[in-house]
Amino acid sequence: MNNENGRKRIWFVAAVALVLVLGAAVCLGRPAYRRYKERRSFTQARAFLAKGDYRNAVLCLRQTLSLNPANVPAVRLMADLAAEAQSPVALAWRRRVAELAPTLDNKILLAATALRVEKTPFPITTQTLDEIRPAGGTNTAYHLVASQLALRLNHLADAETHLQAAARLEPTNRLHQLNLATLRLQSKNPDPAAAARQELTALTSDPALDQYALRSLVADSLMRRQWADAETFSRQLLTNSRAQFADRVQHLTVLQAAQSPELAAALAELEQRAGTNIIQIAQLLIWLNTHERAAHALTWLATLPAVTKSTPPIPLFEADACITLRDWAELESRLQAERWGDQEFLRQALLARALREQRRHDVANAVWARAVVAASARPELLVALAQLASSWGWDTETEALLWALVKRAPREQWPLQSLQRGYMAKGNTAGLYRVYQALLEHDPQSVVAKNNVAASALLLQRDLHRAASLAREVYDADKTNAIFVSTYAFALHVQGKSAEGLKLMQTLTDAELQRPEIATYYALLLSTAGERDKAKTFFDAAEKGQMLPEERKLLAEAQRQN
Repeated sequence: MNNENGRKRIWFVAAVALVLVLGAAVCLGRPAYRRYKERRSFTQARAFLAKGDYRNAVLCLRQTLSLNPANVPAVRLMADLAAEAQSPVALAWRRRVAELAPTLDNKILLAATALRVEKTPFPITTQTLDEIRPAGGTNTAYHLVASQLALRLNHLADAETHLQAAARLEPTNRLHQLNLATLRLQSKNPDPAAAARQELTALTSDPALDQYALRSLVADSLMRRQWADAETFSRQLLTNSRAQFADRVQHLTVLQAAQSPELAAALAELEQRAGTNIIQIAQLLIWLNTHERAAHALTWLATLPAVTKSTPPIPLFEADACITLRDWAELESRLQAERWGDQEFLRQALLARALREQRRHDVANAVWARAVVAASARPELLVALAQLASSWGWDTETEALLWALVKRAPREQWPLQSLQRGYMAKGNTAGLYRVYQALLEHDPQSVVAKNNVAASALLLQRDLHRAASLAREVYDADKTNAIFVSTYAFALHVQGKSAEGLKLMQTLTDAELQRPEIATYYALLLSTAGERDKAKTFFDAAEKGQMLPEERKLLAEAQRQN
């Protein structure tokens, strides 16, 4: 009996051991199998791309990223594809790449992508380039993107400086000289522009540079409204073996500008050429939507296979056509019948727009809230949503998204900078105070942040004891800074020590006192001291600058007393 019980125990222990071994094998095998599936789906994605099968490539990339969201090559490839298709989520993917692999090259690509989708003053581009400036000084790509930013900001001298730096780094690369010539086309002086035009025309006979020179000449001719020249250069470019589909799309612009009867045939030929190539379809849809042919875009889309129309980013450009036509009911109908997978937040946002434009505000607000929740999964999606809201003029929603980014991505400075610009433009002192508080929390030793918190708090009459303390700290840190002196003088005035404040202001030079942002407070203190004639000069100087509502109110009261 004992032997039998012993055998049962042995078998039981063996069975348990076997279960544990099998369980361990399963547990250990699962990660290995996931890695195998991840490698296989990424390999398939690259194979599909090699065949020009964008749709299946994206599906495989999505599968790869569902298995491993941190697969850098897969994320980078998604970013490349989104950028090529000019998708609004390209920036989100570039940010994700730079977050996972913060190399100099990835940050330069982030800046370049941001520059294509942002509006002036290009906050993400600027911040990214500022962060990498020390390392970027010896990097050609950095200087090229920095030159493009300077050009977009109309800082032509800075743009030329960066291009010259790129030429010094790669003295044998003649493309940099071509870029310099292209830049000089925009000179307000006709002589350098004409010389640059001649240089580019000569380069059209260079087999290594002809396509780039022709693109610059087409763009220049269009800008100068020289339609015949634009058409000549464009036709020459299309005969080039390296001409791209985008060059053919640009040729449509030339034909439309020249009111050419060939436009209809050229457009039909491009629609045929695009076939089911998602990238080319996207490029052509963008052209149609931005050249008063949104109705044609929808008609053409209806002829495409359903599987093509449902592949991102095509549904987005379909929605854009409805927006261009302001056909909100049609937009709602199309969006209600779809699901956009990892871009669902964009579908919800567009649906909210369609509903709001039809004055169905309660439903629209609920749908917008769902879009925000969907985007909140990753900060880069919040960026894309904020840019969309901003492009629609949805200021309240944009503001809320920027504050969400302040919380979710505290290392990013551009959301606070964007909020600051917006609040300053609107004269929203309370909003500025909130921004300055956040900046001070980010950098508690910043004297500029301390000064701004103190000045805005004093204007708002908030937490005056702390404001006065900060104003004194800032003054003690640099008694020669006119802004800091004026803040502390104003703090003394608020505390009933106007005479001390006036004495402090009088340590500044006449030139400093005439600066509008300084003159505001000097005029106030002079008026309080009864020096009304002298105050009038500085009232006039203050009016030349931008004032916040509280500053304007203080001056108005002082002038009434004057």
